[in-house]
Amino acid sequence: MQLRVDYVVNIVTQTHRGQSEDIVRKEIENQLRTFGVVPNNRQVAQYACAISSLPPIPLDS
Repeated sequence: MQLRVDYVVNIVTQTHRGQSEDIVRKEIENQLRTFGVVPNNRQVAQYACAISSLPPIPLDS
């Protein structure tokens, strides 16, 4: 199960960094549910806080 959580957090970190905590939290929860993982609210909140505080990945021109 932890591998699924790590995978989802990695994907969301790449796609949602710098966005609001609420958006990041919802995306993590949605992705975890698609893998059959019941989200741990405290853990998801910690990940969302960390991911939202990262700068967005610049788009290559």
